[in-house]
Amino acid sequence: MRGLQRLQIETLADNAAMLRSAERNGFVREGVLRSSAWVLGEFSDEVLLGLLVQDWKPAFGTS
Repeated sequence: MRGLQRLQIETLADNAAMLRSAERNGFVREGVLRSSAWVLGEFSDEVLLGLLVQDWKPAFGTS
C-alpha cells in the first residue's frame, strides 16, 4: 500500500492468543502501557506491538 509505514496493535497483556498471533505475523513487542486500560472495574496493562513496512514479509511472496 502506498505511503503505509507502520501498523500498530494494542492489546491487553493477558490476551496470550492475540499476542501469539500478532508475533507470528511479524509484529514486534515495543512496550507495555502499565495500568492503561480500565477493564471490569480495575486497571490492566496493555502491550504495544508494531510492524514496520520494511520488516513485513508477505505470506505469498512475489516471484
